[in-house]
Amino acid sequence: MRDCSKTEKCARDGVELKRYWRCWATVVFALACFSDAIADFKIIDIQPKIVDQSLVLTGNLELGLNPKVEEALAKGIPLDINIDVHLRRERRFLWDRKIASWTLHRRIQYHALSGQYLVSTAEPEAEYGESLLTLQEALKQMGTLNGVTLKLEEPVTPAAHSVDIRVSLDIEALPTPLRPVAYTSFTWHLNSGWSTWKAAR
Repeated sequence: MRDCSKTEKCARDGVELKRYWRCWATVVFALACFSDAIADFKIIDIQPKIVDQSLVLTGNLELGLNPKVEEALAKGIPLDINIDVHLRRERRFLWDRKIASWTLHRRIQYHALSGQYLVSTAEPEAEYGESLLTLQEALKQMGTLNGVTLKLEEPVTPAAHSVDIRVSLDIEALPTPLRPVAYTSFTWHLNSGWSTWKAAR
């Protein structure tokens, strides 16, 4: 076996060094992207309750925006969120049966002339808007579920029930030129993921 010359060793070391720095550059870039999207949506607490022929939701959603999304909002781009709700009947030996589903829509928009944030909702049997002075107040209002009543189309049996809920930014509701950027950037993928809560009676 022949010994490697100093030139060959230096070349090999140079290749390894390039790989090392390329790897670190990739990690730093990924962390930069992640840190920009670190704000996210969370479901803090939900108390679902079945009352007569309705599902009543009370609770709070934490709607965290990152700087890029806040900047877009400050420039007048409205943000829509979807609150997806599934009601399931629990079954011991089979998959839980989904018996109803809803999607609630809420919107936040900044008005430069008034310097206020408008929060609006289009929940069943309720449509209103409220102006708030700060973004924090507006996001808190937007994430508050205060006895939201969802009508059921079929009778509910005495069996145990659970509610799956998820809140996400509606990318499809963004202005058309912004959608391709939003779809390809983690910054805009604000999503709580699904969580499950027991429904009381």
